[in-house]
Amino acid sequence: MTSDTFTTERRFFVPEVVQTSAMDCGPATLKCLLEGFGISASYGRLREACQTSVDGTSINTLEEVAIKLGLIAEQIMVPADHLLLPQAQALPAVVVVRLPNGLVHFVVAWRVHGPFVQIMDPSTGRRWLTHSRFLGQVYVHTYPLPAETWRDWAGSEGFCEPLTHCIFNLGIESTQAETLIDTASQDPGWHSFAALDAATRMVSAMVRAGGLDRGEEAGGVLHSFFEKARKQSSEKKEIIPSAYWSVRVQTDTDDEEEHLCFKGAVLVHVEGRRTVVRKSETDEPEEHEEAGGESEPLSPELIAALEEEPTRPELEILRFLRKDGLLTPAVLTAALAMAAYGLAVEVLLLRGLLDICHTLNLFGQRIGVTGAVLIFVTGLLFLEIPVSVIILRMSQRLEIRLRIVFLKKIPRLSDRYFHSRLTSDMAQRVHELRQIRTLPGLGANFLRLCFQIILTAAGVICLFPNSALLAILATFFSIAISFAAQPLLTEQDLRLRTHIGALSRFYLDALLGLIPIRTHCAERAVRREHGSLLLEWIRSGMDFLKAEILIQAVEALVGTGFAIWILFNYISQGGEASGVLLLFYWTLNLPALGNALAGFAKQYPMHRNRILRLLEPLGAPDETEINGHETSEHCSQKTAEEKGVAISLENVSVRTGGQTILNNINCTMQPREHIAIVGPSGAGKSTLAGLFLGWHRPSPGRILIDGELLTGQRLQSFRQEIAWVDPAVQIWNRTFFENLHYGATISNSSPITSAIEKADLLSVLERLPHGLQTNLGEGGGLVSGGEGQRVRLGRAMLRSGVRLVILDEPFRGLDREKRRELLVRSREHWQGANLIFISHDVRETQIFERVLVIEHGKIAEDDAPENLAASPGSRYHAMLASEKAVWKEFWSGTKWRRLRLNKGRLSEKN
Repeated sequence: MTSDTFTTERRFFVPEVVQTSAMDCGPATLKCLLEGFGISASYGRLREACQTSVDGTSINTLEEVAIKLGLIAEQIMVPADHLLLPQAQALPAVVVVRLPNGLVHFVVAWRVHGPFVQIMDPSTGRRWLTHSRFLGQVYVHTYPLPAETWRDWAGSEGFCEPLTHCIFNLGIESTQAETLIDTASQDPGWHSFAALDAATRMVSAMVRAGGLDRGEEAGGVLHSFFEKARKQSSEKKEIIPSAYWSVRVQTDTDDEEEHLCFKGAVLVHVEGRRTVVRKSETDEPEEHEEAGGESEPLSPELIAALEEEPTRPELEILRFLRKDGLLTPAVLTAALAMAAYGLAVEVLLLRGLLDICHTLNLFGQRIGVTGAVLIFVTGLLFLEIPVSVIILRMSQRLEIRLRIVFLKKIPRLSDRYFHSRLTSDMAQRVHELRQIRTLPGLGANFLRLCFQIILTAAGVICLFPNSALLAILATFFSIAISFAAQPLLTEQDLRLRTHIGALSRFYLDALLGLIPIRTHCAERAVRREHGSLLLEWIRSGMDFLKAEILIQAVEALVGTGFAIWILFNYISQGGEASGVLLLFYWTLNLPALGNALAGFAKQYPMHRNRILRLLEPLGAPDETEINGHETSEHCSQKTAEEKGVAISLENVSVRTGGQTILNNINCTMQPREHIAIVGPSGAGKSTLAGLFLGWHRPSPGRILIDGELLTGQRLQSFRQEIAWVDPAVQIWNRTFFENLHYGATISNSSPITSAIEKADLLSVLERLPHGLQTNLGEGGGLVSGGEGQRVRLGRAMLRSGVRLVILDEPFRGLDREKRRELLVRSREHWQGANLIFISHDVRETQIFERVLVIEHGKIAEDDAPENLAASPGSRYHAMLASEKAVWKEFWSGTKWRRLRLNKGRLSEKN
């Protein structure tokens, strides 16, 4: 049951959530909002629930998931300049912004603090931007809507109050502002409100530019432009430039009702949180006690997002390091402290040499002192050896342990996990795994710097006690300046990295499309695009360099100023001459050490982001493990019995990325039954087949296999009883024999020679230079598309214990006669198993006893093909007639020349 209790309390500082990959800004902003209102949620599970794809999570999905998890959220559009006004009440919200490379990005606009707005950017964390800087990044979207709808909203408080505030900011009296609003309200149409909004925006721009004075002058200009604009027909050229209008007439519509194009910021506004009950989709619905109705059940991913413990990457790394015990870190800490102390003593020794060098008259005394100093320096050098060895050993063990954990975890990850992530993103994580060995070294350097700062400040105080306060202030300011400059440097660095990423993607796309670029003579267009990207990268690099030089200059000036101040006081108070050099060295060293320490703080978000990306798969849910011995017995038993499987789909729906792919599917399949599935592209045919492979999970609904629910252990065992042929099945860069043998169990009843003959691979094998031992190339690049499909078919035929066969466009790239021949062979080979044949070729399905027609995610027709073909009103009849018409008009027509390519020779067929 749900409760009608609401709360608008939120944290003062927006929670920082750094995205773990380039396309995860949606789930990261959603987690930030949930955490800000006190709802703990797992970032990884939110990502799976949102089903992020290549182009990121849709804002519709963010709104839907936020509401399900207890937030009072609403997707709205407001004029961009109204976004930060308190009268608009639009914050907090997920806002769509545009990156320098042109891509859109989600950020959380949390609070407004005077001239600054508190932002949580998933790519960098918490940021503080000025109003103008943030509004300059907001993505302005254009959305068509009926004029009447916009007029109703314009007359409400949500539009009038921000507009009134903008008029007050021009220094106009309240009576005059109310008169303008009342005048616009008296017009039943939309044009008066739109004209007042545009005139206010234009006059505000003039005031900001210094062209008008606030007050009476701005009020007169505003009144004049408003009167002229509202009396002017919207079809004529407006007196106010189009850039200042938030709505314009939509001219490309045939609807009799007037439509407008509304320009504004797109956001998901969160008003607060409500109390919800975490109920699973499998639970029976319950009625609300207060509000009535039925609560919408949560998906398993959302339940896991609410119940999973948050990931703490720092603690996880410490847990891995503690497996060696506490002795190694303790020894390392002690060694680093001794090394730092040795450096301080070394400086004191050099100062002492200056004091006693004039008293060492004998040659032997000088040799002895020099030898003692050399022994001491050598001891410090030898102290670095165990430190380096310990750091190297800890680094290697940390990486090895992580790799071992990953090797154990990866086989237990579900297919759903990999299908919801980019292959390039997973490959980048594996590549970054080697960077984990740098963490112990970074930690050791951080400790060393801390010891050096403490000892340096202590040395300054001991040498000149009256400078204690100045030494502490010098240390504080040297660190504070670097920390205060980190947001600026981080922003400049992010912009630079964004342009570097845009260049990298451009180079990759250019290399992949090199042949089409040359074919279509697009070199000049590519060169222009490259030039513009390169120019933006150079500008970003120069901005970053200028900011860095400026900060270093300020640090140097402040550090030098404190050093001169301390030295001046030291000399003026009668300090020893030998202490001047030492004091000067230590005071100048403090800013350098503080800057180095702040550098670690700058690297912390990057390393934390990297650790989160590496540890995120470890927190993913496992698929149920099964015993290998039991599985083999199960498979052998089914092979001996040679029977199919009873399949039942009950009210099955599939939602991905906020879109419904399958809707309320009800279907049964008897053992040993062969069925064909047809339908337009995107209807959901492959998604239906993917249900049996575990790629998708019914939400809601259930799948029964022999009366058992297809989940967990049953899914694992059932996969081993499936033969799947699809162009997406990978062909490895291995030999012909290994590609056939992969995933197959070769038995006496199904030798490899039989599979080669049934899959029509003899002709392919004859032309390979090394026969079965010929490598097929990366992705099967050394064989044609049709030959690769036959290799996939032969691999499936070698599997034993098959009870369900899924043929999804299995003969793509083959001629019609060859497709029919292979289809007949396949049905004969798997006559004792169930078979699902998916194809766009309707004529091929006529040899089946049963055909399913899928449209818009639903089963439109289910009957024998002859019955469907005999029914003029059926979709199957229409598709079959359309296919015959195309074949007769195009392929059998006299307008076409017929060329035949046979064994590398091209001939024309009469």
